[in-house]
Amino acid sequence: MATRHYLLDPDGRVDEFSEQEAARVASGLTPLPQYADKALRYLQVAYDDNQPAQGELRVYTTGALIRFDGDGRMTEADALDNDTHRVSAFEHEACVQFALRHQVPGQYVLN
Repeated sequence: MATRHYLLDPDGRVDEFSEQEAARVASGLTPLPQYADKALRYLQVAYDDNQPAQGELRVYTTGALIRFDGDGRMTEADALDNDTHRVSAFEHEACVQFALRHQVPGQYVLN
C-alpha cells in the first residue's frame, strides 16, 4: 500500500505530502509556519501500489481536522465535523486523482 497525505486550506489550496514528510510533520520535526495557529482539513489516500489485477484498484480514504500551534507545529488531530469542517466530494475526488496520477494511466485517471 502507498499512502499520500493532503492538507486542505480554507482558500482552496491543497498541499500534498509523502509518507515520510507527513510523519515528520506529525512528529513535530517539520513545522509548517504557513499554517501557524490554524486548523486544517486533512485527507489521507491509501491505495495498492502494485499493478491492478483484472482492472481493480482499491483506494481507502480517511480524514481529520489537524491543528497547528503558533510555530506551525502540529498539535492535535480530531475527527472531521461533517457540518463545519467537511471535505467536499470535489476535494475528495481531487485528492484521490492526485494520489493516483502516477499509478494509473492518464486516460483512466481523467474519467
